[in-house]
Amino acid sequence: MKTKLLILFSLVVISFSSLAQDQKFAYVNSDSVLRSMPAYKVQMKSYESYVKQLQTQLQTKQTSLQQKFAEYQQNGGDWLPNIRQEKEQELTALDQEIKTFAQTSQLNMQRKQQELLEPLLEEVQTAIEAIAKAESITFVLPDQTFLYSKTDYDITGKVIAKLTGN
Repeated sequence: MKTKLLILFSLVVISFSSLAQDQKFAYVNSDSVLRSMPAYKVQMKSYESYVKQLQTQLQTKQTSLQQKFAEYQQNGGDWLPNIRQEKEQELTALDQEIKTFAQTSQLNMQRKQQELLEPLLEEVQTAIEAIAKAESITFVLPDQTFLYSKTDYDITGKVIAKLTGN
């Protein structure tokens, strides 16, 4: 019984070791690949323009709040109680609107960035797959996975060359 179990274990180890020898691994720095693409720079300019628009809108709302608050501080003592209460409610509503706008803007910026980068990430993925197939690579991993790796297994340059036509 022990002999059979030992033979079975040996066969499993031998088959795993031969299977591992047939595998070819590589890694890629997708971030470097993405940043090397001319389209990335165009998309990032579009994103930065979008962010700037949102920041301008937020700044306009904050300036309006500051002006209304300054007016309230300056003239609030002279107003009738019902006018003062109305102004306080207006300030509170404007403050809440600014907070909501800021939160919504954060979500919109994330969506916009994803929308702009998604087609580029698909191009990167396609290029990685093409190189992996051409070089019979079984697994391509992100370079952040490793604490150490030989540069022989880095296909980042090949992916960049494929995408940029160099």
